[in-house]
Amino acid sequence: MMLKHTKIGVTVGPACESVEILRSMVKAGMNFARLNFSHGNYESHAALINNLRAVEKETGEPIAILQDLQGPKIRLGLLPTEGVKLEVGQMVTISTDKVEYSGQELPLDYAGLQEYLRVDEIILIDDGRVELKIVKIEGPKIFCEIMDGGIVSSHKGLNFPNSKLGITILSNKDKDDLRFGVKSGVDIVALSFVRSAKDILDIKFLIKEIQKETGLEEADEPPIAVIAKIELHEAVENIQEILDVSDGVMIARGDLGLEMPAAQVPLIQKKIIDLANACAKPVIVATQMLDSMREASRPTRAEVSDVANAVIDHADALLLTNETAVGTHPVLVVKTMSDIIFATEKSSYDNMNLPPVHKKGTPVDIAITELSRLLAEEIDAKIILAASISGETGRMISHVRPTLP
Repeated sequence: MMLKHTKIGVTVGPACESVEILRSMVKAGMNFARLNFSHGNYESHAALINNLRAVEKETGEPIAILQDLQGPKIRLGLLPTEGVKLEVGQMVTISTDKVEYSGQELPLDYAGLQEYLRVDEIILIDDGRVELKIVKIEGPKIFCEIMDGGIVSSHKGLNFPNSKLGITILSNKDKDDLRFGVKSGVDIVALSFVRSAKDILDIKFLIKEIQKETGLEEADEPPIAVIAKIELHEAVENIQEILDVSDGVMIARGDLGLEMPAAQVPLIQKKIIDLANACAKPVIVATQMLDSMREASRPTRAEVSDVANAVIDHADALLLTNETAVGTHPVLVVKTMSDIIFATEKSSYDNMNLPPVHKKGTPVDIAITELSRLLAEEIDAKIILAASISGETGRMISHVRPTLP
């Protein structure tokens, strides 16, 4: 049986939370599950974890659980049910000291944010559907010209593509969520809106502290992996230092496409995958991989090409989001992605299995694992057996994508 080297991550949600659907998604090719902690509560997340572990036990297929922390996403406060219409050319004021719409000012849920903003910088609302330009800042009030209008509603997210925000990476909610995740036995934690290596080091320290408090530190289990979500321009600038201290990265193309020029995102994706492969760190590509299949039963040709190109670039995993969490046929989405991956990996364009060409200074562990793959294939071995306590050896061998289990 041919191995699928590029793994599939599935965001679990209302559309696929039952044991029956989870089981079917595993059979269709799902390898790990993402729990989005921007939504849901601890009761619903605990139920999902229990269902995933039950399916894992029943099928015998390992299912890694990834906890995706919300991070410091900045959002509007409460607005009228019908929203607020913003028209091009008009002025609008954003207030960082209000939580509810007053009829004149849009409330923002992050006090003190104005200290990091400057005149002429851009504010994007609701995934870039509305664009504002800052013309004046007075105390907690940010006066903006509406460059691209629309209707905004409560709790829509804001992006600041030209600004450097010195905000706290982990909110109190994130810390509580992390404590829940560690106690619940998640395998991976994804940290949103990472800016530098320090953000990763801080959360790794916090995980260890939680494990000490709960007595989990001595457990004979692989350590919880920390994945850095790359979705800010600062993260792109600091990508190498982030790779050096993280256990892997996720290219979160949604927010990244708002922070950076859209035409640059495919090039940034390729660059990050190359850098991650060079240091043997797993890299996940996420957002809108098969987005049309939230409703449609077939992907667009552009989506098929997007998935195939990520495989050819040698991404380690692809992540489905809304397609499975709230889509109409999550199992079909997973099968479709799996079919594209298998077809691409069988082609001559997926050249990961070519003999490696090393530069001087290749890390010893990478060289050894690549040679172990070549030797195993040369002698027609049936399996590669690697003893490991932490799981690191298995991860390194997986990185070189052997053609045998």
